[in-house]
Amino acid sequence: MYVQDIQLPLKRTSVRPFSFTKIMVFLAFVLGVHVLFVYKSTLILTSHDFWFIKAYVVLTGLFLISRFLLVIFYTDNHDVAYSASSYPSVSFVIAGKNEEASIFKTIEACMESRYAGPMECIAIDDGSTDNTRREMYRARAWYRRQRKRVKVIGFNKNRGKREGMAEGALAATSEIIVFVDSDSFLERDAVRHITEHFLADPEVAAVSGNSGVENKEYNMLTKMQSARYGISFDIFKACESVFGVVTCCPGCFSAYRKDALLAVLTPWRNQMFLGTRSTFGDDRSLTNYILRNWKVVYCQSAIAMTIVPEKIRVFFKQQLRWKKSWIREGLMAAGFIWRKNIVASVSFYTNLLLPIFSPIVVFNALIIQPALFQRVPSTFLLGLTAMSLLYGLFYFWQSSNRYWVYILPFTLMYTFALVWQMPYALFKLRDTSWGTR
Repeated sequence: MYVQDIQLPLKRTSVRPFSFTKIMVFLAFVLGVHVLFVYKSTLILTSHDFWFIKAYVVLTGLFLISRFLLVIFYTDNHDVAYSASSYPSVSFVIAGKNEEASIFKTIEACMESRYAGPMECIAIDDGSTDNTRREMYRARAWYRRQRKRVKVIGFNKNRGKREGMAEGALAATSEIIVFVDSDSFLERDAVRHITEHFLADPEVAAVSGNSGVENKEYNMLTKMQSARYGISFDIFKACESVFGVVTCCPGCFSAYRKDALLAVLTPWRNQMFLGTRSTFGDDRSLTNYILRNWKVVYCQSAIAMTIVPEKIRVFFKQQLRWKKSWIREGLMAAGFIWRKNIVASVSFYTNLLLPIFSPIVVFNALIIQPALFQRVPSTFLLGLTAMSLLYGLFYFWQSSNRYWVYILPFTLMYTFALVWQMPYALFKLRDTSWGTR
């Protein structure tokens, strides 16, 4: 049974007075921008680096500073009071393998959503060797007693997450399909917030949710990922959303119009790249297929918490897989993104090229300059630290996330370790192994 024609409470964004801390953080941020600009300008004018390095420094600085300006124009309004009957039906699709510890909680978080429209959940067991399927059946039995629909699809052997997502989409009966990772947990109003973007704009076919880190307290690595997730979503993804060109709706939590999704399901499901079947980067790939003809936006208030890697070895393997999918799908998107907004297009191509060439710049600063010219890379590291802290301060000013300072060690880890994955990822593009299990 579903409540019909009841006015949901109007959600208004209250304007809270700035605290003294936030005012000081904002002033520190403004001062930091000024100091960084002067520092970068002086460095470029006096540096003896190759012209390529100077061009890279200028382009990187302009791109990163421009995010602070663009994000000002991002909005996530939920001021319209929709009637309960106007909310579309929703099918949660959760594909997982060997997730017995979290899958019941994931299904529960979805089905307990505070949402006026009809809901169902499609849980796909991708050939688990533990008790994942038993937990799915337990959830089905629990919600059957409450007259709520949970359907379980079981694969006898592992077929891959993309196959699970596809089968779930085909089994779904609702207007909106919400993909949720098997170790992610929705906040109670997340679905309502995310579907309101479809009601507000008929040209939107996909909406990225906002993913936070569930296990952020575990160790320093998870705290660094918490800071990185926040900046990635609330700054970079928000900037893309200004133009309706979000390039990745994450598997953690994202929603799609079913008709738009089914129109691209077959080519996405059977995607080939360099003669091999694409078996990772399912979220970024699906976003690309949708983005060709529709708007894709980001909903900051639709929050899901996800479990991130706690061990450095697992984290590094995840990052390598993400880089491979980023390169593959970046090349795919490069073929059509120019048809979008000019500012969004320039931002996309800049962001595509900078990380690819970053190993050259880092190698020059840390190896070539000290070895051949006896130049200590202090200016390089100082600039890196300043920009990192600037982003951290801006993020803290936005969100009050106390882990903002961990963006600095994450940046240093990226510079000294993760950056070298980029050439390796290019070399291993045809390798389709998942890598994190």
